[in-house]
Amino acid sequence: MMSGMELMNAIFLVATIGVGPFWFLMALRPRATITHRLMRTPWPVVGIGLIYASLVLPNVGAILETLLSPTLAAISASLATPEGSLAVWLHVLAFDLLAGRFIWLDGLSRGVGAPLRIASLTLALMFGPIGLLLHLALRPRGVQDPSQPVS
Repeated sequence: MMSGMELMNAIFLVATIGVGPFWFLMALRPRATITHRLMRTPWPVVGIGLIYASLVLPNVGAILETLLSPTLAAISASLATPEGSLAVWLHVLAFDLLAGRFIWLDGLSRGVGAPLRIASLTLALMFGPIGLLLHLALRPRGVQDPSQPVS
């Protein structure tokens, strides 16, 4: 039987590796049927969200207490635990993937080329908002004809 720390390490590893294929598909196979089937839905984020909820909901009282009267010291103390670090990591994975999904969908509709798409998605994967900002700053202003099929 796994200890609590072993279970958290396993969750961390599975979640971290688990998002990789979605990023790969959006960056390198943006028009593939499988990419569209997976990424046009919110389902890739749901798994991470459920794991996140299973960690957060049992402790929602203590978490809310910290969040309703936040101080840097209280937030730091919460994040300095393995449970807090894992919860935040899952949160980051989920929201970075949502940002990546936006970059991918918006890029398809605007005809963004591979260099900007790959750069924006790579930065979104590694630094979240920076990739999104790059995409927003450099994307073409016009949207391609939405009546045309994307793939």
